Amino acid sequence: MNAFLDQGQPVNEIIEPINRYFHNPIAARIVKVLKDTWATPDQVTYVSVFIGSVAAYNFSSGTTQSFFLAGLLLELVMILDCVDGQLARAKNCASDWGRLLDGIAGYIIYLAVLIGIMVGLNKYCGALIAIGVLTILRAISYDYCKLTMITMIQTGYDGNQKEILDTYLKISKNSSTILKVYFYYLQFQRFIFCGRFSNLNRFDKNNDSIYKYSILTSDQRESYRKKNRTLMTVWSWNGVDLPIFLLVLISIFGTQAFFFTPLAFLLVVQFLLTMIYHRMRYRSFLNIK
Repeated sequence: MNAFLDQGQPVNEIIEPINRYFHNPIAARIVKVLKDTWATPDQVTYVSVFIGSVAAYNFSSGTTQSFFLAGLLLELVMILDCVDGQLARAKNCASDWGRLLDGIAGYIIYLAVLIGIMVGLNKYCGALIAIGVLTILRAISYDYCKLTMITMIQTGYDGNQKEILDTYLKISKNSSTILKVYFYYLQFQRFIFCGRFSNLNRFDKNNDSIYKYSILTSDQRESYRKKNRTLMTVWSWNGVDLPIFLLVLISIFGTQAFFFTPLAFLLVVQFLLTMIYHRMRYRSFLNIK
């Protein structure tokens, strides 16, 4: 959860519907219990990684019973993923490390779960690899669009550009491996959407015009929101939680044999159509004309 997303008016159009209407309300109830305790957001994240690992192990067994239990555990992981961000805001203890940990934990859990399913049901490896690759691409793309659109509306500038610059400045003061990985993750997102990529050695915070942003007025921000409302709604269905939730349902109801291949096809088509639509709206996505 990025700190930028806690400012200004809420932008519900781009929040994943599964989270907005289901996971977030449940997480809010849990946060009410935890906010006055010693529990920290990082501890919640660590617990979610542990539960995700147990889910992956159960998936690897390949039985109907183990898939049912793994599906329930994976659903709990998705709720806890909402809890840590809400708890950080409730306790006012958001941190750079917490944001990085939350993002890294999500990838670790998802990859572990996919590997577990592949071990348990190796005849569906092709479909599962496709689901895994598409879900990772969706996560990277959705995170980029969510941060850009929300910060444009809330603060009037592209949060991704500022995030890259801020990360570069932090690396200049503290050459952390984790920060470097995060910097290149942000650059990879930038390459997908802008066709530009800068490594640390060639990055120039003063001369690269990509990082010189201007603040939009309140009227321009509202205009940006109206122009991109449909695009935000489309992206809200392209986050990582939809395929994971569908995996939960498939596992709980024991319908793996019927839905893994159709799910892979659905995710491919949905992502491609979204990217095509995004490219068609590229100018209004980045600028106010």
